Amino acid sequence: MSRGERDPGAPAAPGRRVLVVDDSEVTRAILARTLRAAGFEVIEAQDGVEGAVLALRERPAVVISDLEMPTLDGFPLLRLLKAEPASAHLPVLILTSHGEAASRFWSERTGADAYLTKDYQPQELVATVERLAARARPPLDAAEEGAPVIGPLDVLARIARQLDAALLQATLMNTLLERGMAAGGFHEASHTALAAIGEAIDARFLAAAVAAEEGVMVHLVAAEPPSHEDVGRVCRQAVERLGVRPGAPVDVRVSGLAAEGETPAESSAAAPPLDLERTSWRSLPLHGARGVLALQVRERFAARVSPLVDVLTGPFALVVDNARLAARLRELSTQDGLTRQLNHRATYERLIEELARAERYHHPLSIVLCDFDQFKQVNDTHGHLVGDAVLSSGAAALRQCLRAGDLLGRYGGEEFLAVLPQVDLAAARQAAERLRRCLEDHATPIAGGAVRITASFGVADFAELAERPTAEMLVSLADRRLYEAKAAGRNCVRP
Repeated sequence: MSRGERDPGAPAAPGRRVLVVDDSEVTRAILARTLRAAGFEVIEAQDGVEGAVLALRERPAVVISDLEMPTLDGFPLLRLLKAEPASAHLPVLILTSHGEAASRFWSERTGADAYLTKDYQPQELVATVERLAARARPPLDAAEEGAPVIGPLDVLARIARQLDAALLQATLMNTLLERGMAAGGFHEASHTALAAIGEAIDARFLAAAVAAEEGVMVHLVAAEPPSHEDVGRVCRQAVERLGVRPGAPVDVRVSGLAAEGETPAESSAAAPPLDLERTSWRSLPLHGARGVLALQVRERFAARVSPLVDVLTGPFALVVDNARLAARLRELSTQDGLTRQLNHRATYERLIEELARAERYHHPLSIVLCDFDQFKQVNDTHGHLVGDAVLSSGAAALRQCLRAGDLLGRYGGEEFLAVLPQVDLAAARQAAERLRRCLEDHATPIAGGAVRITASFGVADFAELAERPTAEMLVSLADRRLYEAKAAGRNCVRP
C-alpha cells in the first residue's frame, strides 16, 4: 500500500480514521498494525509536508506525528494544524523518541493534545488514541466546505506566513517589554507600551485604565488629539467597566501626536469624534487591581488586528503591573506608613538636595520644625488608636496648608519637618504661622466628639548659618527655636 492511501481491507469508519506521520517505515508499520487491530483506519505519511496535505484533505479523527522528520519537522506541522481553521480541531498526539522535558514542554505549548515516547506499551497507545478520537469532531469532506485542493507548496507557503506572523508577534512583544519595563510609573509605562502597540496596529486610539489602591488611572494614546468630551467619554466607560462608582476621581493623561504640553482641546478642532461603539475592550490580568485595555482599530484592519492584540494583552498587563508595583515599592521606601508623608530618611535626603540646590543657585531655603503640643495626653486619655488618627489627620492638615512644591515629612514621633524652597526667614515665619492656625482650627473626629491639638514651631533659614551650612546645622537651629516656642507657652512660632 502506498503512502497516503487508506487501508483497503478496512471500510471507511467516520471518527476512526488516524493519520500516522513518521519518516520511519518500520515505525509506521508497527503503529498501523496496532491501530488496525483496535479497529482504526490508518493513513500514512512519511514527512511533515505530506502529513499536512493529508490532514487538511482527509480530515482524520486523530493525527499521530513524530518530531524529527525530513522536509518538515513535527513542531511546525503541529503549529500549522492548530493554526489552520480547517484542522485546528484535530487532536494531535506527539509520538517521539525524545523523552526530555523540553520536548514535552514545547509540544504542549505548541498545541499537542497528548505526548508519548516510543517506549510506549501498545495498550497505552490505543487508550490514548481512543480518548482523543472520542472527543474529535466527525471528519468533514473538503469538497463540502468548498476548500481548494492543497499541495506541498501550499503547505510550505502557509508555514512561511505563520513564521512571519510569529516573528511579528515576538518582535512586538519584545519591543513592548523592553520599552515598558524601563518606565517609571503607570502613565509612563502605559504611554510607552501603548505607543509600541500603535506602531504595528492602525488604531484611532488606545487606552489603559486601572483601578487599584492608589486610585483610578487612565492613559489614552490617540493618533489625532481627542477633544475633552471624548476623553471624558473614554474615562466614563473605563470607570464603568472597572466597576468603580461613578464620580470617583480619575488621574487621566493623554498623549500621542500633539506637541509636548499641548492640551487635547488646543489641537482637536478638526479631529472627528471617537466612535466608542466600535471600541474593543479587553481585561488585563493584574495583581491586586482591575484593569482594561481599550482600542479602536480602523475598520478595514479590524479582522487582522484582533488576534495580535490578544497576544499582546498579557505582556502589556505585565508592563503595567511592573510599573505600578515598582512605583508602590518606591513610595513605601520613602513614605511614613501612618501619616502618608515622607519618612525621616527621605525627608533628610530631600533636605540635603534642596540645600545643595539653594547654594548652587543662591536661592533662599528655610525649614519649619513642629511638634504637637502635649500629645502624650491624647494617648493617655483616648488611647493609641485615637493618637494615631490625630497624627494622621494633623499631618494631612499641615500638608494642605503648604505649597505644592514644599516638602513635609514625619521627623519622628509627633514631630514634622517642612522644607520650603526659595523661602527666606520672614516668609517662612509667615508660613509657620499659617500652619499653626491651620492645626489649631483643625479637629479630628472620634466616636462621641472630636480631638483638637496645637503645635509649637521652630523656623530656620540656611542664610543664617556660617559658610558651608549642612542639613544637620539647619535642623539643629530649628530645633533650638522649637524648644524656645515650647518654653514660651506652646502653640507659637519662634523666631
